[in-house]
Amino acid sequence: MKNKVNIFSKMILLLLGIVSAGFIGSCDSDLFRDDLPDANSKIDTVFPDANFDYTADQEDFRIINFTDLSSEASTYAWDFGGGATSTEQDPTYMFEAGEGTYPVTFVASDGNNETSSITIDVEVVNELVSAFECADFNCDPRTPWGGGRGTSTYSGSSSPTPPEGNGGAKIGSSSQFLDQTILVVADTEYEITFWYVSSSTAGASAGRLLIEDADNSDEPTFLDQDIPVTDQTGAYVSISYRIKTGAATENMRFNIEYAGTEARFSKISIDRI
Repeated sequence: MKNKVNIFSKMILLLLGIVSAGFIGSCDSDLFRDDLPDANSKIDTVFPDANFDYTADQEDFRIINFTDLSSEASTYAWDFGGGATSTEQDPTYMFEAGEGTYPVTFVASDGNNETSSITIDVEVVNELVSAFECADFNCDPRTPWGGGRGTSTYSGSSSPTPPEGNGGAKIGSSSQFLDQTILVVADTEYEITFWYVSSSTAGASAGRLLIEDADNSDEPTFLDQDIPVTDQTGAYVSISYRIKTGAATENMRFNIEYAGTEARFSKISIDRI
């Protein structure tokens, strides 16, 4: 009789186990979830920071080229006013009405739908606004910096990190150079600014800089001097030069040649004074 009782007890326990398992399996799995993040998940603490720059086309002042300067963004939304929009990263837009001030809104977003926006008043004026092509050194091919010698042979470089998402142009041998000619206004003062870093603080020069009239050999050179090496090698610094064009100058040549010390150049601009 004792053995029968034991067998009966085991059968009862087995049946209870089967019923319990079926009950648990039929329940919504969401009831057993907690609200904690997965073990390896990370909170998004770096958000987009919207910013942009713009330059006028040298042939038609109404055409404005926009350059994205935002960080931590993967999608872009531009509003030029009047219902005109774009989702390109670096769009071009023509303001048909011509001269005026136009507020342009730019929204930068990341993959987590975090957004950042900025509105800048874009000044459209009927005058030549000088600008370098491939001012961020990210172009491919690098023909704008070839100076009529074909494609520039500078090496792309991302270390140290160039400023504001720009590229870096490494000049490390006599076969590498930067050479570009742009339209300018005659008898006008300009300030040219670029960022650079030398690979050594002990060299004599980070490059030889020549700025001259591209067409008139009789015109005195605007500037011809060595670029000083930087006082550190881990970060870009900015440097500016002022020149005045000649009375008949239409095209200005900007040229940097290797001068014994490897250097990287980035983010160049020219402003009328």
